[in-house]
Amino acid sequence: MEENKQVDTLESLMAKVAALEEQSKKDAEKMKMLYEVADKGRVFNYESKRTEKQPSRVKLSVYNGKLVVGWRMVRDEPIYHPTTGKQVGENQEIEILLLDKEGKTEKIIVNGYPTFTNIRYTERIEAEIVGKKEDWNGNMTFDLKLPDGRNLSLDGRFLN
Repeated sequence: MEENKQVDTLESLMAKVAALEEQSKKDAEKMKMLYEVADKGRVFNYESKRTEKQPSRVKLSVYNGKLVVGWRMVRDEPIYHPTTGKQVGENQEIEILLLDKEGKTEKIIVNGYPTFTNIRYTERIEAEIVGKKEDWNGNMTFDLKLPDGRNLSLDGRFLN
């Protein structure tokens, strides 16, 4: 008797699964038809509004375990060939502003653009943008959340 109930229950469940599979096939066909006849621009707009927004991320340079938060050219003197007078190089000094984990800033000066480029692009970390502000001149300042949880406000010129 109890086996009959289980068999009946199992048969009814199998019938429901089969009906749901059939309905799913019909729904899939209808969705395919709707996508094919729909305005692609409207579909894209609808889907982009419904998708979960990913936080924007930027890359920050790291040098000796400290974040590079600014730089400026201190000296940029051209070097000319003594006989031809053509420029053959430059003598550059670049001041780099570093921020350590305790929030203290340090300035270092490096000679030459290649050294500066190596500092900027050798080691980098990703930070999440949590806010941005624009001043009356159009300069952007970004509020960042660092991987270690600290928050930092940084001028847009010094990102990426």
